Amino acid sequence: MGNFETKPKRIAEMDYMKGLGILLIMVFHLVFRPMLGVADYVIKALGWAFIGIFFLLAGYNSKPDREVRENYKHRIVRLLIPVVITEFVLLTLGGIYCILVHHYKISDVFHDAVVIFLRPELSSRIAAGSGGDWGQGSVLFNNLSPVWYVWSMVWTELFFHPLRKLIEGRGEKAWIILFLILLAIQVPMYVFLQPAPWSLTIVPTFVMFMLIGAKLREWDAFGRLARIPARHAVWISILCFAAHFGLFYLDGDESYYASIYGKNGAWDVFAVIIQAVIFFPAIYFLARGLGRLGILSKAMSWLGRHTIPILLMHDLFAMVYADILHNYIKPGPQYWYLEPSGIEPTFEIIGKSILTLVLSLLTCIPMAMLWDKAVGFMFKKRQKSTEA
Repeated sequence: MGNFETKPKRIAEMDYMKGLGILLIMVFHLVFRPMLGVADYVIKALGWAFIGIFFLLAGYNSKPDREVRENYKHRIVRLLIPVVITEFVLLTLGGIYCILVHHYKISDVFHDAVVIFLRPELSSRIAAGSGGDWGQGSVLFNNLSPVWYVWSMVWTELFFHPLRKLIEGRGEKAWIILFLILLAIQVPMYVFLQPAPWSLTIVPTFVMFMLIGAKLREWDAFGRLARIPARHAVWISILCFAAHFGLFYLDGDESYYASIYGKNGAWDVFAVIIQAVIFFPAIYFLARGLGRLGILSKAMSWLGRHTIPILLMHDLFAMVYADILHNYIKPGPQYWYLEPSGIEPTFEIIGKSILTLVLSLLTCIPMAMLWDKAVGFMFKKRQKSTEA
């Protein structure tokens, strides 16, 4: 019961890091850029690294004194139920919009909903031989597909909490053994289980990220980094960013995607883990510098505290604004780049995509506030029932 009454002190830099992460993911989804150009390389390298960072921070925030069952209850109330409700609301509103604007039928809405929740890799297998193309969705799917990340969080936390309890108090050797076991499981999953939804296939890696985060908490990583002088932090950041970008360049890109798992064999597994670990201190120091920028730091902190609702909602709002601006509908890999269609990205196209990003973000703000109220209401009901 005390778990609900005691609110731990937030680490400001952690919120800044998450705020930077969700902003970069929005840029990744919504801003046009020339294929394989410098801007594209930087956006992808930073955006993909943050996926690991989000899970690492989740492990850092996990509470070791809370029982596994209580952790599950907490996450169901604070994460899973609000996400499911929000996703159904977005599916309903987005489905109505697509019927009115994009010539959808009700069956098309149902089709995209199935592909959204099962992912194309899995829906195509389940519906094999039934007729129709279940291997991909259309406009509605493209604009609600980021929900894959939430399902990854659910699966990851399902395994993380009991595994952490299993090695609790058993020393460093137990932690290393568990990490090696997860690696032994993940490597063949990368190489041999294709195609499969990456929200499921990469769960062992996400569990490893959370374990790393939990270990960093034991070592008081944020406290130790906070004590490093600014001049040293600059050089460490430069070295970490250089190592990260170099590794990303050598490994190729989007190695998280199930569709190209095993492109570089087992090396892909190690690459994504190493990238997140070496990226962590660099992005921390960047966040620490951001904390000195007054109102900008407050805005980034707010974004960092609302990553999940913004992730779920921003693409759907972007679809509406893209229609209004006569821009191309996004997200989806067929819309990040125009070159395959023979269309060169012009200043007008790129400018409209940036405007779409800004408008989507501004619309997410009041929606995220509603999310806060809804989750707070459910959380208070859970707290009262627990106290009773």
